[in-house]
Amino acid sequence: MQSKEGKNAVPSESLKSVDRFFISLASSTLLNTSFLLPEKKIIEAGEYFDVAYLVLSGEIQILHKDNAYKLGAGSVIGLSEGMVGLASKFSATALTSVQVKIIPFHRVDAMIKFLPPELRAILITIIKRNLSA
Repeated sequence: MQSKEGKNAVPSESLKSVDRFFISLASSTLLNTSFLLPEKKIIEAGEYFDVAYLVLSGEIQILHKDNAYKLGAGSVIGLSEGMVGLASKFSATALTSVQVKIIPFHRVDAMIKFLPPELRAILITIIKRNLSA
């Protein structure tokens, strides 16, 4: 974290659990950073995720049925579906240049062992919440 406010937020515990989860993943050396060019297809509805994406910057368009949504920094795409082997219910395309952290599912089990218990609990909650939506 670069800002004074950010540095002060971590020790003061003023961050929400989802913020701590994002910061942990974004700063993880176990995950590779990648850049997606505008109009890059990330996933089509009905396909299966091989990896999940943590969006660090840029915008992604989600098309679900007849609805369109924009996602930005802090969004996680494909984690819940990929962890349980479900096909995507939506299509996703980069609208702008997008910087992402790649979360490969074959490494998730190994990575979970290194997460603090509170972050493991957050991950489980996020997955359950997304799958019930």
